[in-house]
Amino acid sequence: MFKKNPTSLRLTLRALGYLLSYPDAELRAHLPELQAALHEEGALSPARLAELDALITRLSRRSPLEVEADHVELFDRGRGTALHLFEHVHGDSRDRGPAMVDLCQTYEAAGL
Repeated sequence: MFKKNPTSLRLTLRALGYLLSYPDAELRAHLPELQAALHEEGALSPARLAELDALITRLSRRSPLEVEADHVELFDRGRGTALHLFEHVHGDSRDRGPAMVDLCQTYEAAGL
């Protein structure tokens, strides 16, 4: 799934992105690989890695239905933790498109 590149945060950012995605069977199958990538790159503090290890353990040990329900409750039902930020902030207004473009430009300026 990943190739190691010690000169960047690429592995860490990709692993974190995957951990935010819907916890279906495919994601859960790759949890050990994601955990290894986070540890190998060493971009995060030991305390943050411990928190992510606890999350990965929880995702792998709980039933798929419980994990999926938790994800929906956290990320689909609340504005404060929604992953689709601009949909909740701007809805279907004309402001949504420019806000997304601005965010993309911010990421590009940061080298992401």
